[in-house]
Amino acid sequence: MKIAVKDACVLIDLINGGLIGAWFKLGIETWTTDLVIRQVRKESQWPVVEALQATGVIKVKSFDDAELKKVRDFQYAASLGIEDQSVLFLANELKAVLLTSDKKLRAQASAAKVRVMGILGILDELLAQSIITQQAAVEKLQAMMEQGAFLPSGECQKRLELWLRSQ
Repeated sequence: MKIAVKDACVLIDLINGGLIGAWFKLGIETWTTDLVIRQVRKESQWPVVEALQATGVIKVKSFDDAELKKVRDFQYAASLGIEDQSVLFLANELKAVLLTSDKKLRAQASAAKVRVMGILGILDELLAQSIITQQAAVEKLQAMMEQGAFLPSGECQKRLELWLRSQ
């Protein structure tokens, strides 16, 4: 994974879980879209995202009217909201991994043959690269869950049990 495109949920969850800095230690070129940025502006995580955008750590693809038409016409994105359409389109264009926890977006990305990873996959990668410890993974996942992250509870529980047992 060399390039990743993030949706709003993943940006928010990584910030809520205190993992945004750990993510960037993976050295992955990170993108989002102007439509996602507009969505996140309404959230309490905006100051962090704004700083990452301002420093160029997160690259932002802006769409003009002609490009938005292409986004809307992308066959796999028709049933999604425009923000999700934009990240799926961009991930496809960049041949990047799409980072999302949204079930509908994940399904459409899979149909479009776009590789998808969610928060649990990101945690797995951070552990595999020894960027965080299992104890930190437990704490960060619990923090995200407590703050209302849309994560599969069964899979979260499996990971928590595995990480707690392995310590």
